[in-house]
Amino acid sequence: MFLGIAVACSKSDPAPLGAQTKAKLLAGEANKSKVWKLRELSYKIGTGATTTQSLVGCFSDNTYTFTNNAAQSYVSNEGASKCGSGSPDLIEQGTWAFTIDGLSLIIGVDQTFSTNGLFSPEALVGQDPTSQQYYAFTIGYPYPAFVQTLTDASLVLVMTNVVVSTTYTYTLTFTP
Repeated sequence: MFLGIAVACSKSDPAPLGAQTKAKLLAGEANKSKVWKLRELSYKIGTGATTTQSLVGCFSDNTYTFTNNAAQSYVSNEGASKCGSGSPDLIEQGTWAFTIDGLSLIIGVDQTFSTNGLFSPEALVGQDPTSQQYYAFTIGYPYPAFVQTLTDASLVLVMTNVVVSTTYTYTLTFTP
């Protein structure tokens, strides 16, 4: 007598890659866009203390739009309050991509139209000599940003740049 046992095998879909999961959180479903606003910027120079930067109104209403399309488009626009007379509405545009694991975000700026770009090359923190208020200007890429947090309601990026022997660490907090 022969006893046969049949085993059914089924293929299951593989788990989505970190980049796929994060893309939906950053930009929405396929062919959709999500708009973010910078809510807080902090920086640390070398081993110094972390300083939280006050954002001036004309900078805090700027929008950062990520589109989940084939090109993975990125665009930044001035908000209702302009940072200077004659400032163009379009600040910068380019593309975005996550590393496969979704732990780092790379934004490539192809065109910069204003000095108010957040991801355009070269970044510094300045201090107004009269008011002594610190201000952020062009943090700069192509330095990858570590994704500290990415949910439907929060995006926190940490960027580190070493200039000569000094490490500059920027933490950017966005909300939709």
